[in-house]
Amino acid sequence: MIGGARHDHAVLAGDLCADPALLSVVAAQERAASMIDHPVGEEIVGLAKLAGRISSGPVVSPTPLPPFDHSAMDGFALADLGREHVVRARLAAGAPGGGAPLNPGEAARILTGAPLPPGAVTVVMQERAERSGDHIRLRATPEPGANIRRRGEDVCVGEVIVPAGVRLDARHIAILAAAGVAEARVRRRVVIGLLSTGDELLRAGEALRPGKIHDANRPMLAAILDRPSHEVVDLGVAPDDPEALRRLLLDAAARCDAIVTSGATSVGDEDHLAAAVLAGGGRLELARVALKPGKPVVAGRLGRAALIGLPGNPFAALVAHMLIGRVALERLAGLSPRPFRPLPAAAGFSQKGPGTRTEFAPAALRGVDERGVLRVEKLGRGGSARLAPLIAADGLAVIPAGRDEVKPGDAIGFLPFEAALEL
Repeated sequence: MIGGARHDHAVLAGDLCADPALLSVVAAQERAASMIDHPVGEEIVGLAKLAGRISSGPVVSPTPLPPFDHSAMDGFALADLGREHVVRARLAAGAPGGGAPLNPGEAARILTGAPLPPGAVTVVMQERAERSGDHIRLRATPEPGANIRRRGEDVCVGEVIVPAGVRLDARHIAILAAAGVAEARVRRRVVIGLLSTGDELLRAGEALRPGKIHDANRPMLAAILDRPSHEVVDLGVAPDDPEALRRLLLDAAARCDAIVTSGATSVGDEDHLAAAVLAGGGRLELARVALKPGKPVVAGRLGRAALIGLPGNPFAALVAHMLIGRVALERLAGLSPRPFRPLPAAAGFSQKGPGTRTEFAPAALRGVDERGVLRVEKLGRGGSARLAPLIAADGLAVIPAGRDEVKPGDAIGFLPFEAALEL
């Protein structure tokens, strides 16, 4: 208990909705994911190009790891647990075998990684032996089985070393290489088209003109989605014209697996996304999500492409993508679903309650309180178009709906950017 409020996973995850006319964040995630019938297809990729790709099926080891019994230390392999031995051989890593069998009273000088000789029952570290010519005397009685890595103790033949539905990184590459696996079956790259809408938008670099602003959403989303598992297509800016938007969307649907738009998701006079999708023969759901910022979010399909429509204001678009759009794209890419679980935290600020929507706000970590709970400070004055507070933020404060006020020490959630921006 912190500040009289409990840390409930459902509450912190945004599954609390104080307005029956709004979808909870969790319900919106489920609805967006339901638009994806199946992930994209498969291809076989070599080891050198696997990093960042999504495994499409489990990979089993064709060999045990380690492949043979070997020494874990530089030292001496012993045939028995006596204190005195005669050294009969020297074994180094890369030797074709463990050499001749050891008899009682015999030892072999052995280096790390070298195959264990037949008859060896233990390996003693070189620091624990005194050597004189071909004889060694141990300072203490050795332990049986010490410093030996047994064949298959890490991985057995046929054991799954990489599960399906994971993004491959250096850990997976290492175990695949160790098992001698030179290629793996992965999901093909997901083609994602990014489209901004609005007559007011200019590309970065273009000179500002009266009534115009630079488009931040497409570059922001491209930076998030630019991964080895994706191919990002810049669809540019669509004007506030229903027919032009329809044509752009139909062209994108013919060459993309998913279309992510920003703007035109609400019900204003110039919000034409819904009409354009329906006119193009698509289906969609206009969702009002209990999310602050980012209430209007669209999920649907147009032709073979999934469609995610994000709000136009940059911070609202970022939050809606992190919480909802990301889930649909993960499913399309073949990733195993990841639950949305912000870390438990304590508020380092006070404010009015967020009303009927769970609020997400840029926040910085300020250490831990006396109970070891993360202390979170909210940054900036709020607003769905503000970007400056994000620069100093470590992540997002998650303020559950339905509270009248938030006081210092109250239980809230914290979503680190490292997790929230990952796809």
